[in-house]
Amino acid sequence: MNSDTLTQSTNTVETTPAHCHKCCKFTDCTQAQNMTSDTEPVPGFVETEKYVDYFCADCLPDDCPDETTFPLDSEESDSPCYCSVCGIPLAHSLTSDGVRYVREAIAESAGCCRELWPAVWADVLPGEPYFDRFDICEAHYLYARVYGEYATITRLHNMDFSPGLSLRESDRPEWALTENGQAIYYQLVARRTNRTVPV
Repeated sequence: MNSDTLTQSTNTVETTPAHCHKCCKFTDCTQAQNMTSDTEPVPGFVETEKYVDYFCADCLPDDCPDETTFPLDSEESDSPCYCSVCGIPLAHSLTSDGVRYVREAIAESAGCCRELWPAVWADVLPGEPYFDRFDICEAHYLYARVYGEYATITRLHNMDFSPGLSLRESDRPEWALTENGQAIYYQLVARRTNRTVPV
């Protein structure tokens, strides 16, 4: 992207995250300026009939019917919500699926929200892992099963590690692992991503 394009856009290098600058949608993106780690979520609304969309208070259309417009603060969503007009993140809770989605996206360090989500959703991220042999084995087992690293499963088997039923049947870290195990698992995902994504 050349400097002329950057000057014509309302998005600037100074007001947007570095990973946005090479994006083909940079000049037209309404979210780019709200993707930095210091962006604070604002109260939002969901309109369920006329617009079927999310809005912040500033962008909420005047003709939204009261009976189909609801505040988001008491809602849970399967993924983070943004104002459909200005792109600012909206304050709301996440379902267990939403928590998993955010944790995986942050671990993979990809997408538009790689700088924003660790700050906005810090309260749903697992803490720093500590040393626990069982949690380490379980996290490595689940990671190996999900990502097809069968040599690791063989090594764990040779160490007499026997995974429990939930670990053998579920791909969901929040169902199969302790909080510490989840933290270890997501570190493994982050390492995998860092190994495969070109610098």
